[in-house]
Amino acid sequence: MGKEPKKTAAGHAPHGSLPISRRKADRDGASSFDVQSSPGVLRELGQEVKEQVKPDSGYLRIDYFTLFWIFVAGCVFGLVVETVFHAIVYGGYESRAGLVWGPFSPIYGVAAVALTAFLNRFYHSHNLIIFLVSMLLGSVIEYSASLMMEELWGAVAWNYDGTFGSIHGRTNFAFGVMWGLLGLVWVRTVLPAIKNVFAYVSAKSLAARLFTGALSIFLALDVVVTLLALDRESQRAIGVPATTWEQLFFDEHFPDDYLQSRMQNMSVYGRD
Repeated sequence: MGKEPKKTAAGHAPHGSLPISRRKADRDGASSFDVQSSPGVLRELGQEVKEQVKPDSGYLRIDYFTLFWIFVAGCVFGLVVETVFHAIVYGGYESRAGLVWGPFSPIYGVAAVALTAFLNRFYHSHNLIIFLVSMLLGSVIEYSASLMMEELWGAVAWNYDGTFGSIHGRTNFAFGVMWGLLGLVWVRTVLPAIKNVFAYVSAKSLAARLFTGALSIFLALDVVVTLLALDRESQRAIGVPATTWEQLFFDEHFPDDYLQSRMQNMSVYGRD
């Protein structure tokens, strides 16, 4: 007969002398715990990354009414800020309007809508993520607007050649940082304010629908007329004479001096 394991004073076998079957069960239990818990940790980590990059819900309810009034507010507020900025930095007043009628600068309206549409789902994300997304988004908008104006009308409204991080003179690092900060302020301050304002406004009321519809028609007409006026200004810049009624109309009602007085930061050289 084999000898039984020695017992301690308490009457139990030492740990190193546990029966093989029990030690195997302990190891299997520990191994089972590790295998089962690891996927749970990975799932939680993956969900956190997903929520940071592509969250399930937004902060604002996105519809035409919301985006339209954000566009209008962005057009007006952006024009005011740019005008004040120019007066402080360079001195004197300069008209920075972007349309032939009204106090509107559409690049800021487009930026406001884009920031809302893209960042609405990032309101709970880390500030660094909001900053980087805004920096990229704003730089793309600025670059695209500059490229479009130059390709369509040979127009230049800004040029950052020679500055740090300049990309073809259309955007640069400093303005990218400004876009990033603007997006951060937009998410943390402006979106909550917009939500509070819209809480008191019924988009379904007759007055709201009529006013929104009327202003939508006016702005659509304003944009179309502006595009046609700039196109004709581009033609005049390269000496194309007026031979159609449209050209005669825009020469009479939107001559160069009128457009230049409205958009003093833009120079139109025309394209062949």
